[in-house]
Amino acid sequence: MHKLISTQSKKIFPFEQLDEFTEQGESLEVRIQQIEKAKIRTGKELWDRFIEFLPFSKIDESISLGEGNTPLLKADQKLIEFTGIHNLLIKNETLNPTWSFKDRGSLFCIAMAKEMSENVVATISTGNMGHSIAAYAAKANLESIIFVPSYTPNAKIDSMSMHGANIIKINAPNYSEMKNHVLSLSRKLNLRIVSGNGPIRTEGYKLTAFEMFEQMSCQVPDYIAIPTSACGHIRGVFKGYMELFKTGYITKLPKMIVVQAQNNSPIVSSIKKGIKSITPFLDFHTIAEAITSGNPPGGEEIIQKSEQYGWLAEEVSESEIVNSQLVFAKSGYFVEPSSATILAAVRKLCKIGKIEQNAKVALIITGSGLKDNIPKNNNKVPIIQTELINVESRILNILNFNN
Repeated sequence: MHKLISTQSKKIFPFEQLDEFTEQGESLEVRIQQIEKAKIRTGKELWDRFIEFLPFSKIDESISLGEGNTPLLKADQKLIEFTGIHNLLIKNETLNPTWSFKDRGSLFCIAMAKEMSENVVATISTGNMGHSIAAYAAKANLESIIFVPSYTPNAKIDSMSMHGANIIKINAPNYSEMKNHVLSLSRKLNLRIVSGNGPIRTEGYKLTAFEMFEQMSCQVPDYIAIPTSACGHIRGVFKGYMELFKTGYITKLPKMIVVQAQNNSPIVSSIKKGIKSITPFLDFHTIAEAITSGNPPGGEEIIQKSEQYGWLAEEVSESEIVNSQLVFAKSGYFVEPSSATILAAVRKLCKIGKIEQNAKVALIITGSGLKDNIPKNNNKVPIIQTELINVESRILNILNFNN
């Protein structure tokens, strides 16, 4: 049986335990038995090919909604010019079933519930993860409970409701305090409450690394930029590459780029200051609502990894987020504000020489703009209203303007 191991003190815990963190707040991760001997197999599904890297002996296809197989595309000239990066890649996770990267982790959360014979799954979410868990629970005929903060966009709550989730909307001083309180009830209620940095969910995010490894013909990006909040996504992707490295399938590791909103940058602020502990942000506002963990449990691990592996870190302002969302949109990608942060961050890092212009950089777009509130100051093109008789002249005005 696999075990859980604390990421800093290296203490061992049971694989099936409910708590996602140690009493000291350390993240836990799955220790795969004899990972150094894991081999890539043949198989139709990604999880079939990489099953020896995963904590389950088999994934039941009936619980899948067809997650993964998202495109890894070369960026167009507009994005290349904006960032200054010549070898820019876009990994578009908005094409997952519920329009965000969370589906890869939710698949594994449901697999764990099935393995433990649990009938209810629960999560704490600002929206994307709640929608994802609700959908996957519905597919697997499980009950779901979703805890959301009061500011969660209605579009995200509506999607959870459609899947029949039990939604508990909480007024709390801040998201971190809400998360810590709800997680503390897990053992008391004998309820597995999953967060964005849980060990099982993080295993699901390894699939992104494995998929990119295949899409790049066994090559590795120099840098991978990820919007970072609860930390599970960035450490899951890196864990996937680390395990490929340990088994000899790759000979180098990508450098991760930790990206946060300037108004809420507890991890990036600490990295930039050379501080080894989190700098909590408790009273803030950012339009990047999907990355609002102001005091993320396990964040110290990301700071530690940043120092150990030479990761980069950058924060971006609210105006930079809005502008980057527009730049993405003009290249065909409608992303939520949290995803827009990575474009601005890479642009800034390139300008100051921390990323080489010829480096191969992958941007992971984590969530669709359709799921979020659209900023009022995003300079949308005005709608043209006209009578039927004037349609032709309006079209000619547009054509003449563009010639």
